[in-house]
Amino acid sequence: MACLRGSLLYYGSGRECKRWTQHVLNAQEVYYMTEQHILLDVHETIATAVLNRPAKGNPFDWSTIKEMEEVLYRVEHDESIRGMILTAKGDKYFCVGADIKMMESIGAKEYGEFLLAGLRMNEKIQRCRKPTIAAVNGVALGAGCEIAMSCDLRIASETATFGVPELKLGLVPGWGGVYRIARLLGQAKAMEIVLTAAHLPAEEAKRVGLASAVTAPESLTEETRAYMKKILRNAPLGIAFAKGIIRSAPEMPFYAGENLEAMTSIITFLTKDGKEGMEAFFNKREPTWSGT
Repeated sequence: MACLRGSLLYYGSGRECKRWTQHVLNAQEVYYMTEQHILLDVHETIATAVLNRPAKGNPFDWSTIKEMEEVLYRVEHDESIRGMILTAKGDKYFCVGADIKMMESIGAKEYGEFLLAGLRMNEKIQRCRKPTIAAVNGVALGAGCEIAMSCDLRIASETATFGVPELKLGLVPGWGGVYRIARLLGQAKAMEIVLTAAHLPAEEAKRVGLASAVTAPESLTEETRAYMKKILRNAPLGIAFAKGIIRSAPEMPFYAGENLEAMTSIITFLTKDGKEGMEAFFNKREPTWSGT
């Protein structure tokens, strides 16, 4: 059965479509879009979300946020999907940030609402129980850098650049950019990058730890999928628990963190996948994960 999710056509069971329809109705929002801002492809358990306005630099506006919310709902709730790659169409821009044309026409109230919507979207990416990788194919500035930092990992094309240059516009980054750079790279490096409104080339981003790997533009898709497949060799529950521990580590006392880790280790020991992983190891075969 097929149902329309915003501008995304979703195929699933009648129950799944009914549940999604109720999800939209509960939000009291139905969106009609003439342009599809995000393309979604699911292949071999990996969902690839593609920002789809290359002529404008793949910017974010209200419609793009709403479509990304739909993508994230699908990724989180579709058990056939085990991981998500976020990338963009074209070879010049990943995302240049917020749509400047939209920014020219909004007041303080709508600007505040736009920032809150972006923060919620990035938080959902960060809290997704499935692994997420940003395949940064070009310029990632402002909101583009912020959404890439919300993903678990970043693989960069050699042509990619990263930055949060809002101070040059008289603004402060509003989608968590300053906070995430400080969390990822430390206060000293964050001061350097943010206060100078620096643009980091791909190799420099890798050197400071913002990018996990740098690859040729023509190899970006292949390399990112290979990286994701390496992650997906591991058990789904283990990945989800490990992500949660890593994300919460800076906010938890050491004693609480190590106890949380021990508790999740016990939980996974009792799961079917825990038994399957050990049996596969002892029998020298690849495990077959069930996610339970």
